[in-house]
Amino acid sequence: MKAVILAAGLGYRLKPLTETRPKPMLEIAGKPLLQYVIESLRENQIKDILIVVGYKREVIEDYFEFGDKFNVKIDYVLQEEALGVEDAILKTEEKMKNEEQFLVVHADVLADPELIGRTIKTFKNLDADATISATLVENPQFYGVVVFSEDSKLEYIVEKPKPGESPSNYAVAGVYVFKNIIFDFLRSEKTLDAAIRKLSQKGDVYVSVWEKEWVEIRYPWDILRANRLVLSKMLKGKGSFIAETASIDNGAKIEGPVWISNNVKIRSGSTIKGPCYIGENSYIGNNALIREYVSIGRDVIVGFGVELKNSVIFNGTKIGRLSFIGDSILGENVDVGAGTQTWNVSPRSEPIYMNIEEEKVRVPMEKFGAVIGDNTRISINASILPGKIIGTNVDISPGVIVDRDVPSNTEVYAKQEIVIKSKR
Repeated sequence: MKAVILAAGLGYRLKPLTETRPKPMLEIAGKPLLQYVIESLRENQIKDILIVVGYKREVIEDYFEFGDKFNVKIDYVLQEEALGVEDAILKTEEKMKNEEQFLVVHADVLADPELIGRTIKTFKNLDADATISATLVENPQFYGVVVFSEDSKLEYIVEKPKPGESPSNYAVAGVYVFKNIIFDFLRSEKTLDAAIRKLSQKGDVYVSVWEKEWVEIRYPWDILRANRLVLSKMLKGKGSFIAETASIDNGAKIEGPVWISNNVKIRSGSTIKGPCYIGENSYIGNNALIREYVSIGRDVIVGFGVELKNSVIFNGTKIGRLSFIGDSILGENVDVGAGTQTWNVSPRSEPIYMNIEEEKVRVPMEKFGAVIGDNTRISINASILPGKIIGTNVDISPGVIVDRDVPSNTEVYAKQEIVIKSKR
């Protein structure tokens, strides 16, 4: 069976991180999301892969090329305009016309190998015309929701129901198997959901239920959820990996399972609490505290006394001494000045909201810090309030309290009034 990976989307909800890379190339624990998908396909003996590319296609094609380094065969098809999932699948028709059935997976889903295998097995065992994977979620308003009968036959799909109005808590999990006839329904219907619904009226469409952990990366907080899932699978119950070329001072402590890559330096007094990942050539200064579920990219510098918690730090970023980064995502080549703090709880413990595509969205997490784009410089002693988004190539002056989102290519400074008067 061949596989189609949908990787052409713009990733608007993840800006500014997707201003400089396509969403499937966001890295977690040293690998882009798309690589995890390809590896899951390969584990299911699916090595013939067609990737639908569009936005910043060259980043994907330059990294994966034709798949030789990943022991698969990769071909590409271009979706020039972002016209939706149904159009992306239709773009593959010419190259898939001789396939009786094929698998489709979204590139922004951490597709567990077992999830893919189970969806294929359901399709074959029930002689289905299509099979949709579905999983239980706590916030169905963020997803396409499926309703199915006791014998697992699909009844209908509702896209992003209003809060409190969802007909079920089963979300589409981003993995499908289709017979070739799906192309006819995609041409006649306006959306993929409508095409699947029409197919279910004339054929057999089944739902394959996935009960284990699953993440679709739609919103910034999903990156943190994906990071927790990846690190748990990499390390929990499997012990640590510490490269021979890593240099760890005698006074440093390692607690729990960790992945420490080549040429990492960890200085005395630092504590590394797993599960966590530290990429190649990174430096952890004296007395730093790296807490659970931190993923640090390549060539990162973490200064003296820095505390990191539940965060993803991209390649080449520098974090100055005595800073705190909690529940946050920092892009590539960010320069964080000494004493900078990301607040991850609102001052009065109120819900945290983020402005996503001109919509105010409540973060479904008790704690969430900041999202900071590539090449941003933050001077000393800055404070960033919860849920704030700082764009790419931003300069923030010393001591600023960032209480709102900051667009890319801007400077931020605070006007100060100094009053000097006689003592009474």
